[in-house]
Order: sequence, then structure tokens, then C-alpha cells
Amino acid sequence: MRRLIDRMFNRMRFKQKLFLSYVVVVIVPILILGFYAYNQSKAMLEYQTMEGIDKNVATVTESIDNSLENYNHTLRSVVYNATFQKIVSNDYLDLVNLSRDLNGYLSPYVNMMKNLDKGIESITMYTQNDVPEYDTLVHSATRVEQESWYKEAVSPPYSEYRWFYDEDFIATAQFPRPYGSKNTNLVTMRIKESQIFNTADKQSDYGLVMADSLGRIVYTNGAANKLADFDATDILNRPEGLVQLGETKLFLAKKQLEQADWTIYLFVPADNVSAGAGSIIRATLGITVVCILILLVIISLFSRTMNRRISTLNSTMKRVEMGDLSVRVQSASRDEIGELTNRFGKMLVRVNELIEETYQSKIVQKEAELKALQWQINPHFLYNTLSFINWKALRSDAYEISHVVTSLSRFYRTALNRGNNIIPVRDELDNIRSYIEIIGAMNDYSFNVEFDIEEDVYAYHTINLILQPLVENAIQHGVNKRKSGGGVLHVSASLRGDVILFAVRDNGPGMPSHIADAAALTQFGGYGLKNVDERIKLKFGAEFGISIESVPEQGSCITITVPRYIYRSA
Repeated sequence: MRRLIDRMFNRMRFKQKLFLSYVVVVIVPILILGFYAYNQSKAMLEYQTMEGIDKNVATVTESIDNSLENYNHTLRSVVYNATFQKIVSNDYLDLVNLSRDLNGYLSPYVNMMKNLDKGIESITMYTQNDVPEYDTLVHSATRVEQESWYKEAVSPPYSEYRWFYDEDFIATAQFPRPYGSKNTNLVTMRIKESQIFNTADKQSDYGLVMADSLGRIVYTNGAANKLADFDATDILNRPEGLVQLGETKLFLAKKQLEQADWTIYLFVPADNVSAGAGSIIRATLGITVVCILILLVIISLFSRTMNRRISTLNSTMKRVEMGDLSVRVQSASRDEIGELTNRFGKMLVRVNELIEETYQSKIVQKEAELKALQWQINPHFLYNTLSFINWKALRSDAYEISHVVTSLSRFYRTALNRGNNIIPVRDELDNIRSYIEIIGAMNDYSFNVEFDIEEDVYAYHTINLILQPLVENAIQHGVNKRKSGGGVLHVSASLRGDVILFAVRDNGPGMPSHIADAAALTQFGGYGLKNVDERIKLKFGAEFGISIESVPEQGSCITITVPRYIYRSA
């Protein structure tokens, strides 16, 4: 798989690679940022949802507690009323007084309370004493002693007020027992559900469940059944926060009532919150998509701009590859692409220069070949002519002329060397002997010549015509410049380690002090010496060549240093 990816990546164009790299570097972080923003927004929405539920459950609890407290206050006014206590205790000597209190006090009082609070359906006092029953106001406890709510109301521990649900909401309170009495007298108040849960019924966006301490459901609002399909008892033992009930997720908050032993559970389905999160998702996706589209346009323009110069350089290289070397490449940019472009341009200029140099060198080579051919043709005519002159001189007994002509013929034969640049050291020395014979004859042998040649040097080769310019310079600027006395020319050849030393010494007036090397001799008429020095360096290396020693009025010595060299023809 990795090889396939590498192969695909390697086959992609640079523009595509550049575009892909920008996408990875820029768009991926935007997607991560969008995902992070969505999660943070969702978490904030969930937090706000829980905060809203907590506030609502506190509001509902406070409202119900206030309602219950008002009814508890009503019960308190009953159980601590002396007349009511007297009625349920049957503290009468005759029925006339009891009837008067029932008709004249109890009934009007209860009617008044019911008129003041429309939520009160009935108020009934249950007594274990022998009191006649009166309408719905006074009943014997035996009527309800089997009811569960009654058993709880009269059972320990004693509680001043207790609330129950038995088809209706029932609030109970015990009358104070007279000293020595064991009977329990109880007042009950049946209250309309709507009066207690008026605020809860308005919570259409929230489900509400209320249960007593035994886990019995006391109340559920209408929204609870609409918002979630589950058994209300399943919610009782769940912690606050996000809970899972079957396939339903709920945000749940709960709070204990202060006026009754009831707990209120307020919840909202998580799907309702997700609906709000959906708008966040759409907004986040919308913004992310817009940003990505803008970035794609910018990346495309930027990569196209970056790739344009590379494409231009590539096209230029293709033209050069096809043989068009006339193109000119230059960039004003200082980045790596600009540097690459300029270096390619300089390289192209250098290539053109080298091609021109090669072309010129070929022309020179052809001219040299032509001259070599001419030299191969002309020597035959020259040798024949010199041979004829020598024959004529011998017939005329002009032996001096014959000697000069013979030396000249030998000089040209060794100098031309059949067009070869490499010559045996012996032939080079013979060449210089012939040259000195000719020059000596031309100057009436006005100078003496001394040769000091080691036999070992004859085993080696060197380039031709390197001694003639030295001898010519020594004669012209040395011995011929003497004001008096005979001139002496000394030619030597010796081995020193791995080199051969050729030296030409004269006893002339010496050279000017500023002449230090062969290059400077061009100012003193020594172009031939400079040429010899360059030829030696080109052939054998920069460490070889000509060195000059000169002492005013004592003479000069020019030395040639060449390596021991044996030429082997191919």
C-alpha cells in the first residue's frame, strides 16, 4: 500500500504536489478546528441546558412549596382552633351545644376557607372519639382506618403535616391530644391538582415527575408523556445530568420539596438539545466549507504562481535539450527558484562560451593540420634545394658554404621532426648544435661554445624547439652585447632526481633587474622564452618551466626544468 502511495505521489506533477501539501497543511487544521468548535459549542449548549433545567426545577419546587405551605398554614389554623379541638374531642355535656358549634361555627368556617381558596375541595375531620358524624366535615376514623394514607398519617414518627396522593392530593394534620387521651384525631384537606401544579403544567418544554419517599409516582405533567416514552419509575434512581433510559437520552435534574416528602424530577430529551446543536453543526459546516472554498482558490492561485516559474524554467530546459542554445534565462527573484534559474542561465552562457571556444580551437586545429601538411610538403623541396646547394659548393671547393648548408639542413630536419611535437633529447641537442654552427658562421665565430652533457639524458624525450629560443636569446642579448673580449656560451644538460635540467649560460652584460621570469621577458624581446615556458607547463604541469638568474656585468643563466619522460608511440 505504501509503495502504491509513493508511486502515485512520484507520478504527480509538482503543481499537484504543491496543491496537495497546502491542502494537508491548511485545510486539515481547519477541519480539526471546526470539529473542535462544534464539540465546544455542543458542550456549552449542554451546559446551558442543564443550567436551564436546574433553574426551572428550582422555580417549580419553590412554586409547589409555596402552595403546600399555604395549605399547611390552613391546616394549622384548623388543628389549633379550640372549637375544632373541642368538637373532635367530644368535650360536650349535651348534643345541643355540639350541634350549635357544628352548624354555627364549623360549617361556616369551612365554607369560608373553600370560598377563599378554590383549590380546596373538602375539609374532613376524622376522630376516634364517640362523636356523631356531621355531613362531610366530621367522620369516624373507622371509615378510613384501612386506607394506606390514613395508616401512614397516624403512624410514628409524628409529623405535623403529611401529604398523600389518593386520586386526589390529601394534606393531613393531627390534632393535639388532650392530656391522658390515646385517641388520634386527624384533619384532612383534599386539594385540586391544578392548584398545586399550576406552574408545573406550564412547563411544556420539560417533563416533570414527582414521587414520594417510597418511590410512588405522585404526579406527572402532560409534557412528560409527550417528550419521552418510558416508565416514570425508571427515572427515580438516576443521577442528575445526561442519562440513558432505554433508547432515550435525557438531561435530568431533581430537587426535594421542603413542605412535603416528595421529590421533583425535571427532564428534557437530548434530541431537543441536538436539534439546537443541528443549527450549530450547519453553521459550523457552512463556515468551514466557505473557508475551505476560499482557501482552495487562494491555494490554487498561489500554487499556480509558484509553479509558473518552474514550468517556464522547465520549458526553457526542454528547448535547450532540443538544441536551442540561443535562449536567455534570467530571474529577478531572490528565492531558490530564482537562484536556480539564474544559475541555469549562467551555465547556459558558459556552455555557449565553451562551444565557441571548442569551435575556435577546431579552426586552429584545422589550420595547424594544414600547416603541418604544408611543412610535410615544403621540407622535401627545402632539403632538395639545400642538397643541390651543398653539391654546387663542393664542386666549387666552397667547403665553408657546404658546412653551413649541411648544418642548416640538419637543423630543419630535427626542428620539423616530421610534424611530431615530442623529440628525443639527443635530437634536441643535435638541433641546437646545428643552430649554433649556423649562427657562429654568421658571426665569424666571434664567441666560443662549451657543451656539458651527461650521457644519461639521452635516454629520455622532451618537447621540441625548447633550447633554440634560449640560445638565440643568450647570443642576441648576451655575448653579442659584450663591449670587449670574447663571448662564451655554455650549454649543459644533467639529471637531478626525477627531472632534467637544461641550462644556457652566457657571459654577457646580464639582464635588467626587473626581468624575473619568462613572462617578463616579453618586455625585453623574449616572446620565444615565454612561449617555451607555456608549452612546458601545458605539457608537464605548472611546477616545470623556465627559471632565470642574471647578474649585471657577469652574465645570465636560463634554466629549463622538465620531468624524466620517455615517449611511447601508440
